[in-house]
Amino acid sequence: MFRQVRLRLDAERCRACRRCLAAKVCKVQAIVRLDLDEPPFLDVHRCYECRLCVPACPFGAITVRGASVVE
Repeated sequence: MFRQVRLRLDAERCRACRRCLAAKVCKVQAIVRLDLDEPPFLDVHRCYECRLCVPACPFGAITVRGASVVE
């Protein structure tokens, strides 16, 4: 069964922090980092859209598709 995840991790905004705060708050470890020099990615098979990671990223790299962005 296919499930569409509306969260998006923007690699352009991501600063590839050594200690990714968004990954730290993710309870199901859906934010995966394979290489320390590269930004992490969102594993859509693990993510259940609790959205704890959205406010945790200080650079706004994680957004919800279809939601209006207020800056």
